[in-house]
Parts: sequence; C-alpha cells; structure tokens
Amino acid sequence: MEELKRFVASNSGSSNLMLDRMGITTEALEELIPFIAQRLQNLNSLALKNNRLTKLPQNLSLLTSLSSLTLTSNPLTNIVDCCGVLGEVQSLRSLSVTIDEEEAVAVPLLVPQLNVLNGNNVGTPGRRKSQPNPHRKSQPLQGRPGQGNTTSDIDLEKISGLYNDVKMLYSNGQILSPADDRRMTIAFDKHVDAVTNRLKERRNKLEESYERRTEGLMAKHGMYDICFQEVLAYSETISPPLSAVLKKIRSIHTGLFQLVPEIVKDTVEATGVRGEERVEELLEELEETRLELERSEDETGQLLEAAEMLESEAKVNQSEMMKLRKQLRKLTTENEGLRSELSGMGAVKKAVVIGGRNYPNTIRQDDDNNNSMLALPPPPVREEKKEDNNTSMQNTQIVEQEPSIRNLTLKQLLAFVDELYASKEKYDKKCAASKLPRETMEQHMYTFLNQRYGLRSLIVENASAVIKAVNSFHQQENTVAVFGKILRNEIDEEFRFVQKQLKDTVMDLLRVHLKAKHVRKPDDFIHSLAENIEQGVINVEEWTDIIQYMYNEDDAMALGVMLKDAARKYNGQRIKEAKEAAKKQPRAKAGIDQDLNGKMPYADFLKVLLDFQLLGHDRFLTKFRDRFYEVDKDNNGIINEEEFRMLCGVIGKLTGKGKNAKVVRSEADMRSLLETADPHNNNHITFSEAVACLSGDIVEMVVDMHSRQQRLKEINIKREQKGFKKIQQGLAP
Repeated sequence: MEELKRFVASNSGSSNLMLDRMGITTEALEELIPFIAQRLQNLNSLALKNNRLTKLPQNLSLLTSLSSLTLTSNPLTNIVDCCGVLGEVQSLRSLSVTIDEEEAVAVPLLVPQLNVLNGNNVGTPGRRKSQPNPHRKSQPLQGRPGQGNTTSDIDLEKISGLYNDVKMLYSNGQILSPADDRRMTIAFDKHVDAVTNRLKERRNKLEESYERRTEGLMAKHGMYDICFQEVLAYSETISPPLSAVLKKIRSIHTGLFQLVPEIVKDTVEATGVRGEERVEELLEELEETRLELERSEDETGQLLEAAEMLESEAKVNQSEMMKLRKQLRKLTTENEGLRSELSGMGAVKKAVVIGGRNYPNTIRQDDDNNNSMLALPPPPVREEKKEDNNTSMQNTQIVEQEPSIRNLTLKQLLAFVDELYASKEKYDKKCAASKLPRETMEQHMYTFLNQRYGLRSLIVENASAVIKAVNSFHQQENTVAVFGKILRNEIDEEFRFVQKQLKDTVMDLLRVHLKAKHVRKPDDFIHSLAENIEQGVINVEEWTDIIQYMYNEDDAMALGVMLKDAARKYNGQRIKEAKEAAKKQPRAKAGIDQDLNGKMPYADFLKVLLDFQLLGHDRFLTKFRDRFYEVDKDNNGIINEEEFRMLCGVIGKLTGKGKNAKVVRSEADMRSLLETADPHNNNHITFSEAVACLSGDIVEMVVDMHSRQQRLKEINIKREQKGFKKIQQGLAP
C-alpha cells in the first residue's frame, strides 16, 4: 500500500492515473481512493486493467472529476452491484469493462450518465428510433463505367435516415410495431429498387452528360417521394384538411420537376454545343455551391453543439451544487450527534430535516369542523436554573434534553406509510371540496403527526424515527424507496399507484402462464398454484415469460441480467446453508446438488421489477426535476403562478438552436395549463401537480433531447468522413 501511495504521490497534479497490473484488490482500492482524491483533485482518467478487483468500493464517488474509467480484465463477480457504485460517480462518461452481450445492454440503463461503453457510443437512454434496413448498402448509385459521379448521385443513407424519421411519426416516438415496420420497410425497398433499376436502364441509353445528370436528379426526386407519400398517409389519419394541402403541394412539386428535362433539352438545342458546355459549367458551379452550403452547415452545427455542451456543463455544475448541499445537510446531522461532547456549551435542538427542507414553524390542524393553522412553540430543549442570592444571576446551569431517536421495524414503517397514504387521499378530497391548496407528502406527514399527537416534541420524535427508518430500509423494500422519493419530492405521488398496478399485472400474467401450461385444470387449481408461487419461489421459465411480455427486447434483456444475478445470490445462499447442514448431518449431504438454477423467491423477483420501474421513472423525471428546483427558490416542492410560468418556459419541445432555443406557448395555452394545475387560483402548485399537468410536455422534452443527440451523431459522422475531429458528445440540455 505504501508503494502505491508513493506512486500516486509521484503523479500529483496529473489528470490521468494508470494503475494497471499492480495486483490491486477491492480492499486496497477502497483504502487508496481517499488518498487519490486528496492528491489528484482534477483526476479525469483512471486505468485499473489486469488487477484483482472482485467488486467496486462504495467510496469511488469521492473521485468527483473522474470521467473515464478502465476496468478490463478484472474478476468482477456482480456487474449489477458495480453499476450501483458507478451510478454515484456523476461525472463518469466513459467506461471500459469486460462483460458479455446481455450485460452490455444492462449497463447503460443502470449507469445513465454514460456516453461511451467499451468504445461504443451509448448516449442517454431515451426513446429509440427504428433502425435503417441492415440489408441495404448506403452507397451512391454510379453512372456508366468511366463516366464518373454526378451531382445527382443518390445517397441512400440520407434517404433511409429521413424515412426512419417518418416512421417515428407512426410510432409516436416509440418502437414501431413489427407489422408496421415490416410493411414500411418492404415498401421502401421496393420503391428504391424500382427507381434504381429505372435509373440504370435509362442511363445506359443516354450519351450526353447533361442527360445523365438530369436523369440522376429526377431519380433523386423519386427516391425522396416515398417519404412524402408516407407523410401524406400519416397526415390523412390526423387531419384530412392538412393531407389535402400536402397533396396539392406534392402535385405542384412533381410537376415542376417534370419540366426540368424539357427545359434542359430546349436550352441545349437552342445554344448548340456551347449550350451543353454552359450546362456543364452551371452544374459545376452548382456543385461548388452545394459544397459551400455543406461547410456552412457543418460550421453551424459545430456552433450549435458547442452551445449545447456549454449548457450541459452548466447542468453538471448545478448537479454538483445539489450534491454539495446534500453533503452539507449530512454533516449538519452528524454535528448534532456530537453536541454532547462539547463541554460548557448548549445547543438548540434543530427541526427534523427531510430532503433539505426544514420542519415548518406551523403545522396545519384539520378536523371535520374547521381548517386552521396550529402554531407550534419552540421545543423545550434546555432549561436554565437560577440561584437566589443578593447578587446578580450567577452560575446558570444548562440541562440538555437529547432524546435518542427510536428504531422502527420494517413492519411498523410500512404500517405508518399505509396510514399516511390513506390520510393523504382523504385530505386531498377535502381540499378539493373546499377549494384549498394541496399539501406535499412531506407537509402532510407533519399534519398527520400533529393530528395524532398534538405536542411538538412528540411530532419531532416520531418524524425523526420515520426518516431514520426510511434511510435504513429503502434499499431492502421498494415501497419504502418510493415513499422516500415522494417525501423528498423527487417523484410524483401518483407513482405509487403505478407500482401497485405493476404488482397486479405480474400476478395476472403469472396466472395466464400457468393456465397455458395446465390447460385442462380448473381455475381454482390455477389460482392455488399462483398463490403458492407468490408465497414461495418462481422458476426461470415463469419469470422469463412474464418480462418478455411486459417489456421491449432491450429492457427485457437488462431485467434478465438483474434477475439472473438475484437468482445466483439466492441459490448460492441455499447451497451454503445446505453445506452447513450437511456438516452437522452427514446423511443430508445428498441434497446439496439440487438443481436451483434460475429459481428465486417471488418477493425477490417482484422487487427487481419494482426497482427497475422506479429507476426508469426517476430517470424520466430527472431533467424536469432539475428545472423545477431551479424555479422553486425555497426548495419546498411548491411553486406559485409566476414560478410555474417560468417552468413552462423551459419544459416541452424546444424551438430554435443553441441559446435561442425556447419553448413557445401562447397566453391561452398558459391559462389552460394554470387552470389544470391550480383550478382554484390558490397560487400554490405542488411538485406532483406540476408533473401531472406537464406530463405530455415532459415526454416532448425527452424526445427532443434524443433528437438533438441524434443530430450530434449525424454531424460527427459527416466530420469523420471528411477527416475532421469528432465533437465530444455531452449530455443533451
């Protein structure tokens, strides 16, 4: 270890550190990371190839500037746990690690900030576009041998890319159904083949260069016409008047192009040979103009991407600021525990802190007869004892009252959460009937505790116990994790109903699977089997069928990796227990080699699905949450009308580029949104109400970010083809 520290110290001030082939273990790396963080504060790249790491230490997030990490040729045993650690390294953008194909699909989903995995761009997970036809080569059509290329050569890659954009209209930003995708792909292939064959046939008969170029231009127009036809078909389904207008435009556009061959022919015949030479010159000038236009487009794209990268850096800085605030709150909590060690000093018991928002000075007290605000007196945290003598007050004695926070069991916490949810639903209905503003879940917890206990000291004590229990059990129980995120206003309150629906759907699919397997059995038998599995274990055939039905191919593959890992943990524990039992009872040794492959408790299987659902929803709301807390200055999960208008100005699909990009809304649209979010004009909109009101705009924002990333990818492909350096891909704004 001392030798490793000396090696790190010799690289002080460097942004790169290579620790390859040094026999480093997980324990040694965990001890070394604080030393690295202290000596190399600007460390960007860390290489740990060919070492003995079986897992990653939890303190890896101390390397706050780390953007590139190499872990190849290490015996990592659990890639899911490793991704949990990597997910905390917010600055990480590039990762190299030895994994199989299934794990390669799961890693970008579990580490959303990654841009590059093993040298391949993965970008930010989002809505996927349909991929171009892999069987068709995207190469320009050529003229006859020896005649060279012309300005009208057809680039099938561009046309295929445009056609995929048209497919996105039918799929509404999601993966197109197999039937529709097959139909559109076959139509595209047939159209391309027809235009290509016609162009080759006609070019072989043409001698003059201007005729060949004119024919190539007409062929290119014919290629793009398939895209126009699909847009017309789509517009017919959403707006017949719009479709009629587009049909007229297409007819006019086609007519204009049909005049081109005649105009060129008449010009050549009128001017003779000189006319043909002039056409050649004009075409050359047109080619030069096109190249200049492409260069200008590249420069514009570079400026756009530079602006987006600057904005991305600003968002990263904002994220770091939020992280520092969380650390500050954690240190504040730890300092409270050290007060008893400070001699001769008193301190005032602070209010319970939840997600950075202080316990309010007043708590709403509701009953069936009135709605009033109960002012809570400051908690009695110390008392002063005076000595009665003839002189002034002396020898003031401070007595600290430091009640310890009691520990709740998981069962007690879940019971409290159920009671709080029921109380919140009842309270929301009462607020709607009385046209009063809703409370956040955090506020209502204090209202609920106030109704139950009344005394501030008891409210603080029980709230502290709840928060302590949430921090203890959030990784063990998904219901607790969801409750904690709702309490911190990180996800909307209605998401708990989504999780409940997921549980019901999984059980319904399990019954369908069992019914298909036991066709002749009655429903009572199927119901009994499902209950036994729910209380016991589920096998690989059953859970594979369920996730393949519920999720798309990539998500199902990622879940498969996580479920296999959970099954391995469970089976490993069972085998370990069997071996220990065999030592005590030798005759039981025969039961050690039982086939447990793929089996796991149903509760573990359900937790993996619920955690995956929570992870996806949390990632979906990430950008919206950042925008919300930029306008929520007091950080309490509630905004007013002015702040809501500011939020609506940045949530949705952006128009324009770079710094000029903005969300355009009319005043009528704003009034409609306000009527939905704040129908009683209370000037009070909670985080959950904002999510429900702007859910469609959040989807637009996610799709728009994905489109911008695709644009960056296309620009980099062009730059790479022309020999220019690629623009580094950052997070989309």
